[in-house]
Amino acid sequence: MRYFPLFIDLKDRPVVVVGGGEEALRKVRLLLKTEARISVVAAALHDELAAEPRVNWVARRFDASLLDGAALVFSANKDLNQTVSAAARTRGIPVNAVDDAGLSTFIVPAIVDRDPVVVAIGTEGTAPVLGRSLRVRIDAMLPQALGPLASAAAALRARVAETVPAGSRRRSFWQRFFFGDVRDAFIAGEATNYTAGIESLLADEAAPPIGRVSFVATGPGDPELLTLKAQRKLQEADVIVHDRLADRRILELARRDATRITVDKQAFTAIDAILIREAKAGRHVVRLGSGNTFLDERVAVGAEGIAVETVPGVDVKPTAEIISFPLREDIRDAVLRAAS
Repeated sequence: MRYFPLFIDLKDRPVVVVGGGEEALRKVRLLLKTEARISVVAAALHDELAAEPRVNWVARRFDASLLDGAALVFSANKDLNQTVSAAARTRGIPVNAVDDAGLSTFIVPAIVDRDPVVVAIGTEGTAPVLGRSLRVRIDAMLPQALGPLASAAAALRARVAETVPAGSRRRSFWQRFFFGDVRDAFIAGEATNYTAGIESLLADEAAPPIGRVSFVATGPGDPELLTLKAQRKLQEADVIVHDRLADRRILELARRDATRITVDKQAFTAIDAILIREAKAGRHVVRLGSGNTFLDERVAVGAEGIAVETVPGVDVKPTAEIISFPLREDIRDAVLRAAS
């Protein structure tokens, strides 16, 4: 990953756009979704730019000093791209030269806007058509009310923090809030059902947490062959117990704030003790491995009265075991038997 994705707070911060044509207009339209102070340097302005009250036309000719103090710079004038880029770099200001990645220190992703929810898709400038196509698909997936739903969640955050214990219980609350009946009631505009759903969720998740262990088998070890359920468990886990040689690509699919414990698969007693200890502390533990040693561990954990669940891996057999190509003699013999 060459470009690090991040979101920049532009509230009341100056952004300079060099150029006044169509390319500059596209950047300004995007900037108008933020609370930035927008300054434009151009010999002439597109009519839409000239009519926009938030656009400050500061100069007709570019001068490097116009960039002083800017948070970001966009250059949408091909004749000035190199000059503007050099001036911005000298001042340590991130700069984007439209359609010229070589002169840019940042790129603008394809964006799905459900303010305050924003999805950004980047291809590091290698495949902009792919990025736009993905944006269209994601845009069609997300309801228009997703932004207001996120704002409603923000209004609830303090109450949830006071009522629901941190960790898996609080994550469970928000998971059910955003993907369950409460979300459906909010999107449908059913205020009574929405309010009742919130109260029910708070009551459920405020109860003391109950620990459990999910035994997740990785199958052949290819992250692309993990089942959807296995991926979901990795996202739900408070603690992940894995063998020393576990594939790092699979671990990347887990929640970043989950506690990870590396174990020696030969030390079964020690592994049992870890699983039991973490589950009794009210945590959701995922035991990640090939699945060959899960039986003994399941018995030990279950004997402590702890809820257990097994998520099997994909069983991929060698191609030779799945398909056998008949020999010519076999076909001939089969035909003769059928005709007799």
